Amino acid sequence: MRIKKLFLSIAAVCTIGLLLPACGRNERYSEETIDKALNVAIYAATVTNGEISPVDPALLQEKVSLDKIFHYERDGAFITVPFHFSDTTEYAKITESHIGKRIVISIDGEIVATPIVKMPITDGACSVLLSKEQALKLFPKEKVEKLLIETN
Repeated sequence: MRIKKLFLSIAAVCTIGLLLPACGRNERYSEETIDKALNVAIYAATVTNGEISPVDPALLQEKVSLDKIFHYERDGAFITVPFHFSDTTEYAKITESHIGKRIVISIDGEIVATPIVKMPITDGACSVLLSKEQALKLFPKEKVEKLLIETN
């Protein structure tokens, strides 16, 4: 009986070891340290003739701190900018009340994303994908270019 349990345990560990790479654990990415504060705002969105626009006033506006930016190989020439809102309660209310609806996210006054909210986010977490051009407006050129080169 003990040998059977040992065999099953080893088989389970081997199976997990084989499946993890297929689940994205080995995804190639690079990261750069950034020490920067950004003014981020969330707006309700309106769509007119296919054009998405923010509805004033902002639903949430905060200065957020960044410590890292990332480039994932799967994202091509886009850079991931993760951050957290400190007002998690208000952000949770906004995401909950906008499920299935589009919102507008701006950084330093420029619209950078217009996602459709899929679920309430209660921990304040948010991230946006920026094009190389958008990232170059916010971050040092050498850091952006290094990120894009390292995973290619």
